[in-house]
Amino acid sequence: MNLLLGMVKGRRSKRRRCSAANLTDDLVVEILSRLPARSVCRFKCVSTTWRDLISHPVHRMKLPQTLAGFFTKHDSETVLWSVPHFTNVSGTGLPFVSPSLDFLPVHKRIFLLDSCNGLLLCSCCAAGELDMIYYHQFVCNPTTKEWVALPDHNQAEKWRCSCLGFNPTMAPHFYVFEFFKDFGPLAPSVVGVEVYSSETGERVRKEHELDNDFSLPDRLPGVFFNDCLHYLTHKPSIVVVDTEGEVCRNIPVPVPGEQWFGFIQLSQGRLHYANFEADHEDEVVRLVVYVLEDYDKQEWTLKHTAEASHVVGSHGLYEPGWVSYINLAEKFEWVAIHPDCNMIFYTVEWDKTLMSYDIDRRQVQEICTL
Repeated sequence: MNLLLGMVKGRRSKRRRCSAANLTDDLVVEILSRLPARSVCRFKCVSTTWRDLISHPVHRMKLPQTLAGFFTKHDSETVLWSVPHFTNVSGTGLPFVSPSLDFLPVHKRIFLLDSCNGLLLCSCCAAGELDMIYYHQFVCNPTTKEWVALPDHNQAEKWRCSCLGFNPTMAPHFYVFEFFKDFGPLAPSVVGVEVYSSETGERVRKEHELDNDFSLPDRLPGVFFNDCLHYLTHKPSIVVVDTEGEVCRNIPVPVPGEQWFGFIQLSQGRLHYANFEADHEDEVVRLVVYVLEDYDKQEWTLKHTAEASHVVGSHGLYEPGWVSYINLAEKFEWVAIHPDCNMIFYTVEWDKTLMSYDIDRRQVQEICTL
């Protein structure tokens, strides 16, 4: 009986293998394109055929990929404005992606506004235009060199903070969230948001929908998750705005008090929050990383903690009694949390040395100087 069962299982397994072998390469790539990057990476181990199929340059443009590197802005010796660069995660070798973006119809002066899952949001000016009033916005894929021009909006509103939302595993279209401020007699406050949808080609504008007590940081750490934009405010909370411009949720952060160094990112399918904690003398003592395990109940779980001296001290940045929030602001800046593994990227010192911190191994590594 056992032998018979084994033979039956063998026949079924053989039939399944034959069915899979009959799939064309295009169909396999089409199926893999609907999976997360982590699964695609694992499927390279199925066989040498699948490995070569997934690694083929043409197919790489269609398949989700894990983190390749970072776009950065550098001062130029030949022009008056910053120019984009691309730095590989390894810090070595030729850039995986060309930062010139010369495939855009307007590409002489490029200002990178945001990125999300492989797409870039850019503000571009012609070479002879010195005033940023006359600019055009594009969303592009620097790998496939595809681009979409956004319709012009009210140029009279000088201050806008733009964020890009894109989730290729859910839908092929993207969203651009633009927050605008009111410069009244008091401190500037966010009074509305405008959301552009590539699916409809139109903008939805909501005014006075945001609590005026919320004050967006200069660098808006936006995270597109569950078809909503999440951004961290100076208050100890994360505001959630849907694609209609409505505020649908307010998530308290797990660390009360000083939020100047709070940072949110999406990693391994969950929202992560990182910050530095200080003692009663305002000396920064530890790094803390939380993960939002239950999104609906807004329950955070402490994922990792490490001494600040270990994370920033390996580069000579930390001295006992020295690291306060004020001093940290001058020499430390968050970059990203890896989307598929437990690793944090940040820069230290005035020369913007790109660093990585491996949470699992508690290992700090210097990548390169930006």
